[in-house]
Order: sequence, then structure tokens, then C-alpha cells
Amino acid sequence: MTMDLITQLSGILLSALHVTGVVLALHALNRPHSPQGTIAWMMGLTLMPLVVVPLYIILGAARIHRNTTSRHSRESIQAFLKLQGAWSAPVTELQRTLTRCTGYSPCEGNDITLLRDGNDTYRDMLAAIREARHFILVEFFIIRNDLVGETLRRVLEERAHAGVQVYVIYDEVGSHKLPAGYLRHLRGAGVQVSSVNGRRFWLSSILRLNYRNHRKLVVIDGQLAYLGSLNIGLEYTKRPKATYWRDTFLALRGPIVSQCQLSFSDDWKRATGQNINDLATPCPPVGPHSCQLLPSGPEDGPMNTWQLTLLEMAAAARERLWLASPYFVPTAAVQAALCAAALRGVDVRILVPKRSDNHTAGLALLTFIPPMLAAGVRMLAYEPGFLHEKVCVVDSGLCSIGTANLDERSLRLNFELTLLMSGPSSTGAVADMLVEDMAHATPLTPAHWYKAPYAVRQLANCCRLLAPAL
Repeated sequence: MTMDLITQLSGILLSALHVTGVVLALHALNRPHSPQGTIAWMMGLTLMPLVVVPLYIILGAARIHRNTTSRHSRESIQAFLKLQGAWSAPVTELQRTLTRCTGYSPCEGNDITLLRDGNDTYRDMLAAIREARHFILVEFFIIRNDLVGETLRRVLEERAHAGVQVYVIYDEVGSHKLPAGYLRHLRGAGVQVSSVNGRRFWLSSILRLNYRNHRKLVVIDGQLAYLGSLNIGLEYTKRPKATYWRDTFLALRGPIVSQCQLSFSDDWKRATGQNINDLATPCPPVGPHSCQLLPSGPEDGPMNTWQLTLLEMAAAARERLWLASPYFVPTAAVQAALCAAALRGVDVRILVPKRSDNHTAGLALLTFIPPMLAAGVRMLAYEPGFLHEKVCVVDSGLCSIGTANLDERSLRLNFELTLLMSGPSSTGAVADMLVEDMAHATPLTPAHWYKAPYAVRQLANCCRLLAPAL
């Protein structure tokens, strides 16, 4: 091949790349990015297409897998929940707002058990799965091929061999290390398995990087559900000489289980096109608690339901607003709402880990310390290990536990699942748990930012620019 031919081909390829950049810039103009994000994408795609075009294909373009019948409408959700006895008329402004957004309404008569840490959760959950007689629904962001993952696989296979219908959803980004053999074993036993975006292929963990299903949910026989922030992996257990993971899960009984089952059914329908609502059986009231399921994700539109919930809770708080999250890189709207609540005299506390498992998010958090403390927000760093729970307490009558973090990814990009609980009993139990966690934390002060080395502060500012991708 002559040098002239190589030069001509290079010119053609470069011209094609520039044309592709212009076409994708027009695509970015019509996507629901922030104005700053849209401008950045358009400039990068037109001026530096060689670098930015691949990044946009991976991060900027929407890559949410949708079947044509993928999502239940709000009307069909409410009709299903009323039929199952899992629907009550909303009472508070927040309940009415969220019911209009999602179709999920509060429901009465539930029993809630707090499960702290992986050992308690896995022991309780695996024992319940072994007793399943009709069906098991399993959904996790991360499933590891380790001792915990292998134990779960064997239990699910045993129940499938016993005639129990078993469905498993995993996220191909979070579970990108899960070997194909693990999935083959499950399918060979009769377990129905799907990645959240449908068929998995060799580039799926890259091309589907931005929109992740971060939900963790197990439903057994339509009568018992588990929900919270643990994934399936050995790191979530207490082990000698290993980092301690502080986490929280919930065991749920009562009508709220029907809401959990519908959420799973929605994700299964999105992934496979199959409707499994016929598995549902009504759950009678068994306890005193009022609950409301809150699925959230990028399909919510510009105002993500989880962000809307935080804004509403911050506006409603009069005495206290306590939050625990492993990552604190909020949107400008959530940051302003938390600061406004603190300036109003609300006791706003944010519990974060002293050492993060995500160095980029940990550095970005440092940039929020001065403005949050200046507004009167108390920030606390949990010391015994890595804090991974996602918990919120508002005054004495509202709390939440789920999968959603206080970062832009959970607020805009991830599919998340949160349980709202109303009433002094459930709120008191969750608040007591947070008080105990805060007793093992130290306050963050302005010195954590101002006395940090100059290079660290500059790196932290750069990490904050990456907030939407963290």
C-alpha cells in the first residue's frame, strides 16, 4: 500500500469521523442532558470527534433496553395493587405526589424486620428461600462468583429442581465478572435468568455502562420480600481481617410484598417481554406499618422520582433530616434543599464513610464540606468500616431504606428501589439505628478541606466535574 493511498484513506476516515461527530452532536441536542452537559457534548463531538465519539456512544447516548410492552402504566399499576389489597388512599402531600409519579400508593398492615449487616441478611434470606414452595424472584446489581454467590446458586437450583419457579435478574455492568458458567448452571437447573437489558453480549457491559439497574430485591411465594442495599458477595459479610461493611436490609410481610412483586415484574417485562403478574397472590395485613414502594430511574423523565422525594422530604422536615449514604455527590437541587432545611433550623445530618471504596467519589465529597457546613449541615464520617447503607429519617414520622445513594448517578441515571415507611414506630426504630451508627462517627470540619494538600484539593475539584459518571 503506497503512502498516498494511506493518506487518502486517513483523510476519508477523518472526514467520516467528523460527520459522525456532527450527527451525534445533533442527537445530543435532543437528549435530556443538562444545558452544560449538552454544550460540553456538542463541543467535544464537533471539535474532538476522535476522542469524544466513542465516549458519547458509551456514556451520552441513551442505552436503556425497552421491549415494546415494557412498562406498566400508572393506571395498570393502581388497578393491580387494588386487586391485591396493596393500595390505600394517600394522606400526606408527599404520598400524593409520589403516587401520581409512580402509581404506587401507600399500603397499610405490614410487618418490617430490620436486618443489619450481611451475615444476618444472608442467613435469614437463604433460610426463607429454602422454604419456598411456589416461586422465587431475585434481582441484584452485583452477583459475585464467590462463596456467597455459589451458596445462592445452589439453593436456587435446589428449589428449581423441586418444581419452584425461579426468576433471576442481574445487571451486566455490576455483575460483569460473573462467568458464563454460573449462568449456565442456573439455566440448566430450570432457573429463568436474564440481564436487566435483555440478552448479554461481549460489549454489553461497556455499551450499557451508563444506565444501570442498582436494585436489590427478593420475593418469595408472594408473601415475603427482602429489600435493601446489600449485593451478593463475600465482602458484605463479617470476616476476620477484612473491611467491615455496615449495611441494612429489610424483611417485609404484608401487602407491601405485592408492590415489590410488581416492581420485579416490571423489570422482568422490560428485560424479556414476558408478563409474570399471574404469579401474584394477595397478602393479608400482618402488621402495624404503613409502607410505600418507590421505584425510580431514568425513565422517570427530567425530574427523577428519587430526587423529587429528597426535595419533598427536605421541604417537609421541621425537626430533623438525617441521611446515611456511602456517596455524597448531590445535584445542585438536592444540595440547595438540604442547605435550606438546615438554615431553617432543621437538624440536618449526613453520615458518610470515613474511607470510600470509590476514590473518585470520596475525593468529590470533600468539595461539598465547606458549603454544607456553612449552611449548618452536620457531616459525620463513619469509622469502624465502610458504610454502605442508604437511609433517611424525617422528623418522627417518615423514614426510608433502599438502594439509592446521594449522588448524581442515583438521582438521574440508575434504576433504584426505595421503601418509604410512615409512622412513629418504624421511624423510631430506624432513627435508633442511625443514632447508634452516628455514635461511631466523627464530625467533618472545614479543616478536612482547607488543610488538605493543594494537589488533593485540585484533584477533588476535577473529580467533582465527573459527578454524573461516578
